[in-house]
Amino acid sequence: MKNKSIEIITTGEELLSGVTQDSNFYWLAGEVFRHGFKVNYQQCVGDSIHDIVAALKIASNRSGFILVTGGLGPTHDDLTREAASMFFDRKLILNPKEEDKIRQIFKDRKRKYSKLNKKQAYFPQKASIIGNSEGTAPGFSFLEDKSKYYFFPGVPREFKAMSKNSFFKDLKKEQSKIKSFTSSKILRVFGLSESEVAEKIQKIDSASTYIGFRPYNFEIHLRIISRSSTLSLAKKENRVIEERIRKILAEYIYSIDETNMPTTVVNMLLEKKLFVSTAESCTGGLLANMITNAPGSSRCFNYGFVTYGNNAKENILDIKKDTLIKYGAVSRQCVKEMTLNSKSISGSDIAIAVSGIAGPKGGTKDKPAGTVFIGTSYKDKTTVKKYYFPGTREMFKLRVCLSCLSIIRKIILFESK
Repeated sequence: MKNKSIEIITTGEELLSGVTQDSNFYWLAGEVFRHGFKVNYQQCVGDSIHDIVAALKIASNRSGFILVTGGLGPTHDDLTREAASMFFDRKLILNPKEEDKIRQIFKDRKRKYSKLNKKQAYFPQKASIIGNSEGTAPGFSFLEDKSKYYFFPGVPREFKAMSKNSFFKDLKKEQSKIKSFTSSKILRVFGLSESEVAEKIQKIDSASTYIGFRPYNFEIHLRIISRSSTLSLAKKENRVIEERIRKILAEYIYSIDETNMPTTVVNMLLEKKLFVSTAESCTGGLLANMITNAPGSSRCFNYGFVTYGNNAKENILDIKKDTLIKYGAVSRQCVKEMTLNSKSISGSDIAIAVSGIAGPKGGTKDKPAGTVFIGTSYKDKTTVKKYYFPGTREMFKLRVCLSCLSIIRKIILFESK
């Protein structure tokens, strides 16, 4: 290969307009990392033949693996195959066998085959076809001037399946030719900013290990990639660096794999055979939703109260009217009652309650938008703490819920020590 650089070109006006998120790049970057490599370049272009060709020319000068997603459908704005034909200077040729497969897919799905779909059976001359087990549009690949090109549909499930059966197989073959071996790991951190994490671990340095930082939804994902002459040495080096980081960041690391915060907490609850209940105001049920999205949550979560208005707090959680009048719903006193009363009603081992001001309006000088009180009760200890999380409503709600999950995690963690 020309070099080991990996590049992805995603196409589609919906990506450039912000209507659709580029989930293909995000997924590919994670998968490539797990294979011990990284995506070096990304381009995103619209549905234009000339823009796609220009992107291919840029990629051809710097990358050994080039993946293109999108634009292989049957409509007039699906132009990737035409762009490939122009770039490689090869005519588009109908492949009758592939057209028969497409026809059969439509027949099996009891859908009418359109002449437009015939377009999906055209490929540039000498292209290697990549089968599509998830949809109607086959992909194709080329080895040209020591660079390998892959053309995939933009539908995420199709892209994932097809790249696993082509690009990643080639990547593994390439990896076997390299005289160095790679071991990698992701550490998920919550409760510290990127700069705080960087400052704490800045003295950890190794010529054979790369440590990368990826901020994601108030979390920091540390990527550790170690390289050595043998796989055992790479794994040993990776393990040493991981242990050094874990010793410094300690309880701020909540996961050493792809397990997210809700699943981590649910797994801990299940292991300790504990039940948790939630009483939510400003988060509107998001916390309960995040918990119940985790597998096995039915065995540790029975009660979730969404008491958004004062009347709901009074009628469902029996919050005293005097408390609401004197201190307000967003107060230490109200959240303490929410915590204790929800625990009493549910009979849970751990109760957590939240009430705050999501904004952008509704705040005061003493309690600006972004203010939230989080209460927890476990055994005979009940605490309520005040936090300030400025930002949009969506950011506020997510950060509050992640903080609640982190608090539950630490309760269980420190109880176990």
